Amino acid sequence: MNFDLIVLTLAAGFTSLISATIGMAGGTVLLSILLFYFNPATSIALHALNQLASNGQRSWILRSHINLPFMYAFCGGALIGNMISVWLIQDTLTFSHAPLLIAVLIVYSLFKPKKMPQLKPQRFGFFVAGIFLGFIGMFVGATGLILGSLFVREDMSKEQIMATQGAIQSVSHGLKVLGFMWIGFDYVPWLAPLGGMLCAGIFGTQIGIRFFSHMSDSLFMFLYRLTLLASALYLLWKWFSGFAPTFM
Repeated sequence: MNFDLIVLTLAAGFTSLISATIGMAGGTVLLSILLFYFNPATSIALHALNQLASNGQRSWILRSHINLPFMYAFCGGALIGNMISVWLIQDTLTFSHAPLLIAVLIVYSLFKPKKMPQLKPQRFGFFVAGIFLGFIGMFVGATGLILGSLFVREDMSKEQIMATQGAIQSVSHGLKVLGFMWIGFDYVPWLAPLGGMLCAGIFGTQIGIRFFSHMSDSLFMFLYRLTLLASALYLLWKWFSGFAPTFM
């Protein structure tokens, strides 16, 4: 078996395990690895299909905990945003300052002063988030960190956070797959690497869910916040260094 194919397969399994344990970060890591091998458009397209399977499995296992009003609101907005992005997509459109904006949003959600409003959207907020993430998803690829900042809240259990975020991510990545197919991306030549990655992702998700099920709410939220903080610091470093491959 080709060595690069082995690396991609193991990466898909390990990053799915991460996402299924703490709810995010795995997708961003996987996209960064894909960018070592493929151009940005191909990387985002392959990443979308892999994450659709990974998040879909996770949300299905925890389906009884999904906050359906939040998910439905996000779906409506994401469909609008995705249609706009497919219509406007062109090679010259980039998001060079996206790392800074996302990092600021994450830091605000984690260290918000008590007198400032909490980033705790309800249905309309998720509709607006759906439009935004549906639009930038075709260019940014990994939008889980932005979505993650909306779930730093005390009014949802860890199961609700994991299930709802997974369901929303499934919708987001599913729309991206359809969008890439609409603009002419052919997935058939990529079935070999995708087959191994999808199988590994299913296995990694299954293990990650087992870790998650034995985790207390307090430990989960600690790891959730810690992952967001580490990601924000990484994004700031990438932005200050002037090189942000994950968001090109």
